[in-house]
Amino acid sequence: MSETGNVTAPILAALTKAGYFCMRLNSGMAKIGRHYVKLCPKGTADILLCPPFQPCVWIETKTEKGHTNPEQVKAQAEFAFRVEALGHSYLRATKLDDVLAVLNSRKEAL
Repeated sequence: MSETGNVTAPILAALTKAGYFCMRLNSGMAKIGRHYVKLCPKGTADILLCPPFQPCVWIETKTEKGHTNPEQVKAQAEFAFRVEALGHSYLRATKLDDVLAVLNSRKEAL
């Protein structure tokens, strides 16, 4: 399990249980048998959350003490810029409460 597995999995489970459409996204390459499959581009957020009738929320999960290399930080910043330019939200979350705060603020704005 990745270093953020103990952050990503509980967030996904809670959002799914609450009825949201969300999915885990992986970047890089994966070996399947003798072949390699290209996954999402570098910098792609860990979770895509699609609340009903609202713009998507792209969630980058981080552990409290996690470390991200400079190349990955740059790729994540570029990804965040692209999705925010489309009107989506980008969020770095270390716990479910970070995600719930964004969802609650959206409900209040409606």
